[in-house]
Amino acid sequence: MRTENLIGTFKTSSSSAAKNTNLTQSSSSSSSSSSPPLCLLSSELNMLAALTLASLSVLVWTSDLCPSACRCDHDPFTVVCQEGGLTQIPDLPPDTVKLFVAYNKIQEVPWSELQNLEVLDLTENQLNDSVDLFLVYPPVKKLSKLFLRRNNIEFIPQNAFLGFPALTHLDLSENQIKSLEYGTLSGLHKLEILNLNFNYIFRIEPLTFLGKYSLTEISLSHNYLGRIDGRMFIECQAVKKLVLSRNRISDVDSSSFTGVRELQHLDLSDNFLVTVPSGALRELRELKWVYLQKNNLTSLQEDCFSTLSSLVHLDLSYNTLTDLSEGSLRGLSSLRELDLSANNILSLPSQIFSDLTNMESLDLYKNRLQSLPLDVFSQLKNLRELQLEANQISDVQVGVFDSLSKLKELQLSNNHIQELDHALFAELKSLQTLYLESNSLKHLPETLFHKMSNLKEIHLDNNHIRSLHPSVFEGLGDLHSLSLSDNQLTSLHPDQFRDLVSLKELRLNGNQIRNLSSDLFMNLRHLTVLDLISNRISELSPDVFRGLSRLKELKLSNNELHDISSNSFSPLQNLRELLLKNNSLDDLHPQLFNGLSKLTELDLEENELDHLQPHVFQGLLNLQKLSLRSNQLRALKNGTLEPLMNLKVVYLSDNLWDCTCTEILYISGWVNIHGDKLGDRPTCFLSASSSPFSEETPLSEVALSLQDVCGAAAAKCLFPAELLILLSVCLAALSSV
Repeated sequence: MRTENLIGTFKTSSSSAAKNTNLTQSSSSSSSSSSPPLCLLSSELNMLAALTLASLSVLVWTSDLCPSACRCDHDPFTVVCQEGGLTQIPDLPPDTVKLFVAYNKIQEVPWSELQNLEVLDLTENQLNDSVDLFLVYPPVKKLSKLFLRRNNIEFIPQNAFLGFPALTHLDLSENQIKSLEYGTLSGLHKLEILNLNFNYIFRIEPLTFLGKYSLTEISLSHNYLGRIDGRMFIECQAVKKLVLSRNRISDVDSSSFTGVRELQHLDLSDNFLVTVPSGALRELRELKWVYLQKNNLTSLQEDCFSTLSSLVHLDLSYNTLTDLSEGSLRGLSSLRELDLSANNILSLPSQIFSDLTNMESLDLYKNRLQSLPLDVFSQLKNLRELQLEANQISDVQVGVFDSLSKLKELQLSNNHIQELDHALFAELKSLQTLYLESNSLKHLPETLFHKMSNLKEIHLDNNHIRSLHPSVFEGLGDLHSLSLSDNQLTSLHPDQFRDLVSLKELRLNGNQIRNLSSDLFMNLRHLTVLDLISNRISELSPDVFRGLSRLKELKLSNNELHDISSNSFSPLQNLRELLLKNNSLDDLHPQLFNGLSKLTELDLEENELDHLQPHVFQGLLNLQKLSLRSNQLRALKNGTLEPLMNLKVVYLSDNLWDCTCTEILYISGWVNIHGDKLGDRPTCFLSASSSPFSEETPLSEVALSLQDVCGAAAAKCLFPAELLILLSVCLAALSSV
């Protein structure tokens, strides 16, 4: 039934109901003065009728009128027919205002039938050869957004968009357009956003954008433009954002941006500029963001940005800058972010940043700086982030950071620093993150961090530190992460981490630590990650992890452990991951893992285990991953793996599995039943000439191959449980014959 019929029927019914209500009201008015007035009921009925009519119209609109293979939404009326293989636009409900038909095979657009559309998405169709694409009559007066991306359009004729007087957003990106002619955009007086990214445009005729007084954003990224003509953007005074990145621009003259004096965002990155286009920038006094990265800039001339007093972000990274003149950044009083990373800067003039009093982020990563002038940062009193990583700095003078009282992050990693003065960071009272990894530090002064109570992270990885003063971390009660991996530490004082009561991550991997005192981690009650991989630890005392009730990851792989006390892990009720790979363990205490009910991963690979106690995994109810690979196991006792009810993957290969009926029966049967949980392919180890199996026989096949030896095995003295398993295996084998 069509909408009109349904609505007509309901109106008739409602009218009759209303008449009956009025009659009832007249006849009963004299009988009871206390009854509610029936006119109120009539009003309520009318309201109910209106609501029901609206609901019915929506229901019919979305079901009867919605094209097949499309999805419709009534608020506002939207039709979505994406990726349906359509060759033409389907019949639409008359009130459709948004149509999304991207990723189809549409070749023609029936503009005369789309008069109510406000949004049309034709992304990735086949409009390239459509002669009627831009022949629009009558004009589609309501269309405000048109997406023609990825249609292999090569040419746009003059007056192509005269039929779209209300268009504000036009997307022609990812086509094959080679040029823009004068008059191409005629009629688009309300256009605000124009996207021409990812085309082949090498030429834009002068005055192409003439009269586009509403245009605020032009994107021409990833094209082939070689220069910017002085008349290209004339009368584009409303443009705020101009993107010209990834072109071939090598020449920008002083008049190139004459028509866009209100410009705030200019992207010239990834072009062929050899000098900063200071003449062209001089009149753009409203600029806030300038991107010049990935060009061929070798130097910054004096006063090249001096008129850009509103600039807040300047990116000069990934050029070949070697020298910066004293006044090259003069006038940038509003600048907050400066990126000079990935250049070849050899030195910094002492006053180069003197005008940058509002700077918050300075990035000098990956240059060739060898030293820092004492007063080079003296005016950067608002600096929050300083990146000096990957330079060649070998010495840092005391006082160079003294003005940076608001600094929160200091990056000094990957330099050649050998020594730090005890007062170097004394004034960095707001510092939260300090990176010093990959230097040549051999020791840390006792009071180096004592005035840095706000520190949250310290990274000291990959240095040559051999020892730590017991109080070097004193007062760092807010520290969350401490990394000392890949140093040369041999021991740690029992009070080494006493004040680190908020520490969550401690990384000591890659050292030569031999012993862990029982009080070492006692105060680290918030620790969640403890990494001790690749040390020389040989044993764990009963109380070594006392207090670590919140620990989730304990990594002890690649040590020399041969003995672990039965109570060592008992305080770790929240442990999820326990790594014991590549140690010298030959036995595990039956109660070793007691209390680790939340453990999900246990790695015992590459040890010397030749047996496992039958109840060693008792209580590991949530274990999902277990590795026993590369040990000396010959068999497993009956029921060893049964407690692992949530096990998802187990690794058993490279052991000495002895494939005789009595010794291998349990593990072979378990593997046969739980083959979907195997993470590798365990095979028999040839231990006796009498074995009926070769060393290449998969462990999973042994149980099913026992038919010929079942009789002999049954005659031996086996435990009742083993007999039961043997009987079931033999019966299964016989039933398959």
